[in-house]
Order: sequence, then C-alpha cells, then structure tokens
Amino acid sequence: MNVAAEVPVIDPTVQDLVSSALSKFRAGDTVSTRAMLDAIRRSDPACGDSDDHLIELIVMAAIGKTMGVVFDHRSPDERSARLA
Repeated sequence: MNVAAEVPVIDPTVQDLVSSALSKFRAGDTVSTRAMLDAIRRSDPACGDSDDHLIELIVMAAIGKTMGVVFDHRSPDERSARLA
C-alpha cells in the first residue's frame, strides 16, 4: 500500500526567519508569540505569511527545541471577540 503523508510545504525563507528568531533562546526557555512575531516582522518586513501561519511554525520549531510557548500575540479585544 502506497500512502503518502500530508506534509505542509514550508517556504524555507520563512522557516529560516523563525529559526533565526528562536536561536536567541535555549532549551527550556519560554518564548512569547508576540515577541517572536515582532522579531520576524522586523527582520523581514516583506514577509507575507499570516500571523497564524507564523505562529504554527514558531510552535512546531519551539516544541522541537523543548521550549515553552506563551500565546500572547492577540490583543485583549481579539481575545474577547473569540470568546463571544
């Protein structure tokens, strides 16, 4: 049986941006999604990937490096709207 796993295609440039931003942390550290998004957007203002896509990449990479993640990138208004 020939079954191919669905693997998301990741733009290596975006992956490099995430890796670079995470390189400032060590295993066991906790990273902020807001700070990570800010660092990625500063290093490549032309990055067209959505925040949600970047967060997905950040989480996958951080967990792989045994880092914790704090999801603090949404404003209080956005958090309230999601709960309603």
